[in-house]
Amino acid sequence: MRAIVIATGVNPHIAALTERHPAPMLPLIDRPFIQHVVEYLVDQGVTEFDFILSHLPEQIEHLLGDGRRWGSRFRFHLARDPLRPYALLRTILTGEQKDEGDSPFLLVHADRLPHVRVEHTPPSPTTLPVLFTWRDPSRSDLEDDRPQWTGWAWISSHVIGGLPEESDERALERHLRRRMADEGSHTVDVPHCLGVRSFEDLLAAQRAVLDKTFPDLLLSGREIEPGIWLSRNVSLHPTARLIPPVYVGRNCRIGEGVQLGPYVVVGHDCALDARCLVSESVIFPGSYVGEALELDHVLVDKNRLINVRLGAAVSVADDFILGSLSESAFHSWIAGMLSRLVATGILIFTGPLLLLTALYLKLTRSGAVLQKKDVVALPTSPDEAQWRTFPLWSFAPSNHTDRSGRPHDWGWQGPSDLLLRALPALINIARGELRFVGVCPRTPEEIRSLPHDWRELYLRTKAGLITEAFVHYGAHPDEDELYSAEAFYSVMASLRHDLSLMLGFFGRLFKGMSARPIALEQQES
Repeated sequence: MRAIVIATGVNPHIAALTERHPAPMLPLIDRPFIQHVVEYLVDQGVTEFDFILSHLPEQIEHLLGDGRRWGSRFRFHLARDPLRPYALLRTILTGEQKDEGDSPFLLVHADRLPHVRVEHTPPSPTTLPVLFTWRDPSRSDLEDDRPQWTGWAWISSHVIGGLPEESDERALERHLRRRMADEGSHTVDVPHCLGVRSFEDLLAAQRAVLDKTFPDLLLSGREIEPGIWLSRNVSLHPTARLIPPVYVGRNCRIGEGVQLGPYVVVGHDCALDARCLVSESVIFPGSYVGEALELDHVLVDKNRLINVRLGAAVSVADDFILGSLSESAFHSWIAGMLSRLVATGILIFTGPLLLLTALYLKLTRSGAVLQKKDVVALPTSPDEAQWRTFPLWSFAPSNHTDRSGRPHDWGWQGPSDLLLRALPALINIARGELRFVGVCPRTPEEIRSLPHDWRELYLRTKAGLITEAFVHYGAHPDEDELYSAEAFYSVMASLRHDLSLMLGFFGRLFKGMSARPIALEQQES
């Protein structure tokens, strides 16, 4: 059997979600919706698939591959207009399948999944088209509560003949219903239909699967208690409370005092911090939910929060409230926590030295002992309204800046700076405001003075005490050297690279400030 799957991915009603994902890639419990569609059809004997894609097609192609994973054959076609892709139906049905005659094909819209059985296959092309319809219980109080088309139908090239070139889905439905009247064919009612065509549909689909009212879907994870599914490698705090039904995906961390449920789905690789309360919600894969948040009837896609009741979406700038735990972001989060722990340990060990240094400077130097400079927390948005500043502490006085947006004494001057700069700045690292390795911390005025391209890459990078520029060019790099160093670091930043720079930093600091610069392109050789 053959299916033609419309998966163009655009839906203006859920634009807040489809900016990042084509609609069929939105999650249903443990996997993208389109994967459930494919597995549901394969289980019923469909082995030939044609996918019509448009918006972010690479995501769907990467997920599905060539079909061998399911013992099937997949072909992909690209539509120019995601809302009017149906001209490709004629190409697929008449161009590629002439040898098969006018055999029926299953037309599928990948943002809906009706409970369809293959026994409804029409015996011959003379009974086509056959539309699968569903009576939506949520429309029962409306005047027009007639069964709605599910977007699935048995069709053939003969049925598609006469369809206008620029048809959208409404025009396609009208055409198919006219052909039904002409041919004397019929509709088939289905008991259930899942969908991701609206925010409400997405939540309702999760509820239907959690309630087990939609059978025959494959789910990973183990149902450890009635209505509670946990996947592999889930860290669940002993004080966390799960109210069924709840599904928690793989590699998730559920913190102290968290309450999940009822009707909560947590995607894979998520972290929910202490004392969160979540009900009737979906947490998309790779998301972080901050401490003590209360979420009800919402969708959380990393830093994007959608209130389903209001149909409103907001992007949260503060990663401590909502944020991303994608693979790179998750590693960055772990590295940040490790930096904070190490800095806290060093502060505890060197606390007496910090106090003695402050006392010495108080007795031997006039003015304030502890200096501060308000710098921008990185990474951040190019939108200045979202910039947050923090006081960078130092025993060394701050000097003015040059036209490249850096202080004249920006580089380390010698081992004494370990006392004057590094020790006070450990407070910033312990608070998560700074890292050990990064780019030079700058004030808002210094950032504004940078050229546009430089400013864009700078804002995407983390700030740190140890910099690429100092390791390679010493205490006073010129403007070109500083730009090349920060551009290089913005691309190469990683744990391995940071450790390499830390070794280089101590080598330059103790062997002499005038050591010959190291070519950046040799760094990773």
